[in-house]
Amino acid sequence: MAPNLDALQDYLREVADRPFAWGAHDCLTFTNEAWHRMHGHGFADDWLGRYLGRSGRPLSRRTLAQVYGHPTLQRALDARLMRWEAVPPRGALVVARANRNRSFDYAMGIANGEKAAFLLAAGVVYLDIDHVAGSWV
Repeated sequence: MAPNLDALQDYLREVADRPFAWGAHDCLTFTNEAWHRMHGHGFADDWLGRYLGRSGRPLSRRTLAQVYGHPTLQRALDARLMRWEAVPPRGALVVARANRNRSFDYAMGIANGEKAAFLLAAGVVYLDIDHVAGSWV
């Protein structure tokens, strides 16, 4: 079944100014909810809440690999979605290099045509699709 791209656009408008917050509105909760709106289910419902420690900060890379059973985010995504090797279609889950996070090398976003939607502190930002380092459908 094709993704509901109108629902994606509605969601992106709804959260445009909602700030990043670990566990409440971070790249996993953001992309999982976008996926839910498009497909009627999340791609990672069972991952929610398992990547943060008691402090509310992300677990270490080693602990994350143990919790999820995969050495990298890409491998974990490969285990549940189909990797897309060409330009990602609108609605695809995408990753881009994360610059300032010690637990995650990549941030997750959603392809939206020639741009991809990601979260920063102030809300949704759009990066050119050529910043994408991987995509899944």
